[in-house]
Amino acid sequence: MSVFAVLAPPAVLQLAPPYERFEPVPDLAALTPDDLPNAAVLAVGLPPPHDAWRETAALVHELRARFPASPVVVRVEGRNEADDDIRRMAAEAGARGAIGEGDMVPALRRMLTDASALPEQVLAWLSLRIPSLRTDVREMVGVIVERSPRFGEVGPLLGSMGRAERTARTWFRRAGLPGPGKWLAVAHAVRAALRLQAEEKAPLLTLAVECGYSDHSSLSRQSLRLFGARPGVIRRTLGWEWLMHRWLTRAAV
Repeated sequence: MSVFAVLAPPAVLQLAPPYERFEPVPDLAALTPDDLPNAAVLAVGLPPPHDAWRETAALVHELRARFPASPVVVRVEGRNEADDDIRRMAAEAGARGAIGEGDMVPALRRMLTDASALPEQVLAWLSLRIPSLRTDVREMVGVIVERSPRFGEVGPLLGSMGRAERTARTWFRRAGLPGPGKWLAVAHAVRAALRLQAEEKAPLLTLAVECGYSDHSSLSRQSLRLFGARPGVIRRTLGWEWLMHRWLTRAAV
């Protein structure tokens, strides 16, 4: 019997490394971010007839706002895969995606390690995490993340936006954020982390060099400095949210 059969819809579930199975969250009101391990995934369960979208969207928004270190997905009972309509509605609700009951971990891995929409995802995440953040600063963060694969230094990147580095640093400092150069560094590190998660068997040295690091030791030092976690630990997790949240939290200490 599916877990959704004994829970009032829409149910909230959690999935923690090593991502073997979803567990129901019995008391969402009592759940705190400290109750969740690093890289836990939260899911809003959608049992048949798969039409509770108002409640689902409200829960997705609540989970994203309350638990910024956890990606949120929609899990559909009774189907091996989510169809296009459910995927569209999940995206409109703000979820990272929708999965069915079959092929769960591979589907999650593909979904949560896909960097193609990373700039938009980071902007949406930042809007919920820091609602008062100035729009121009938030948009600069998005451009830095978007253009990070093409730039190794922040000065030329900001120049491509028509922004002076000194002015940008002032704006970020006034917003209480790490400077733009640090955002570029963490964007590189997050993209490398997603490659590590997606390509489980690829040699660390190969991925490090392809991601712009001189060698695997350089990537390891950067990951430890920014996230407090080495590549081997990151590789056993899914998603970028816990890394970005961990970095911002450590930067604010």
